[in-house]
Amino acid sequence: MPAVRRRSDLALYAALRGALALVRAAPEPVALGAAAALGRIARDVLGLRRAVADQNLALAFPTLPARERRALARRMYAHFGRVAAETLRFSAARARLALPRVRAEAAVQLHRALLARGRGLIVLTGHLGNWELASAWLASLGQPVAAVVKPPSNRWLARYIDQARRRMGIEPIPMPEARAGVLAALRDNKVVALVADQGPVHGSTWAPFFGRPTKTPEGPGLFAARSGAPVLFGAMVAEPDGGYRVEADLIEDAARGETREVIQRIAERFRERLEAAVRRAPDQYLWTHRLWRRRPPPGWGAR
Repeated sequence: MPAVRRRSDLALYAALRGALALVRAAPEPVALGAAAALGRIARDVLGLRRAVADQNLALAFPTLPARERRALARRMYAHFGRVAAETLRFSAARARLALPRVRAEAAVQLHRALLARGRGLIVLTGHLGNWELASAWLASLGQPVAAVVKPPSNRWLARYIDQARRRMGIEPIPMPEARAGVLAALRDNKVVALVADQGPVHGSTWAPFFGRPTKTPEGPGLFAARSGAPVLFGAMVAEPDGGYRVEADLIEDAARGETREVIQRIAERFRERLEAAVRRAPDQYLWTHRLWRRRPPPGWGAR
């Protein structure tokens, strides 16, 4: 069985490199248009996680007519087809190529002011817009960026993705090493980027999201409590002209209080900011995660 898996892993890696070669060779409008079409095919023909996405959208937007939810879902699949192609193109280039495409004057000023304090900066985001490109954009500003990542089990793919992130100026922190790695990065006054909208099996708390209790990682609050680093919500959202707009909102200036209180407060504020951003661009949120498959413990929400 392990030998079969290794052969399939190599085939998947070879397919990725082939797709990358095609995406890089084609003119950008052609590559992105084809990728959007493939995204729609993934939903409409292959049915990849279609039921999960449809259920999530029905729970998040119960008053939206079913036809409009289906149209929203199709736009979402097309958006992430484009995001995948664009990220592949940038992964083979230097991060500075992202700069002309990003509008972020206020966000840049806020990032620099917070880093000037010398305590590092925790940036929380979700699977919204283009989170990989957001980290590359931060690195292109000359800000030292570390990102907590979950390496693929495919070792060829994991090595390639790790090298691509480093080319874009991002220092990957593998999830198993996150506790020590994040605190070390903050001590070095780095930006630590965390995609924090998927609740892990362990080490999580609960916070409202679209009116429903949702598992949320407790790591961001724990890191803030132990380091004193400010916590920022950020998102890079695509605009109709092909560019991006960066949103930035301070969640926690300097963590105060008992650690469990800090964890809960940051989780709730993060979910609140993320929900507001998703409502502004619902077709740019990855609705294919099983957001609400687990229930909170008895008595959750009682104050």
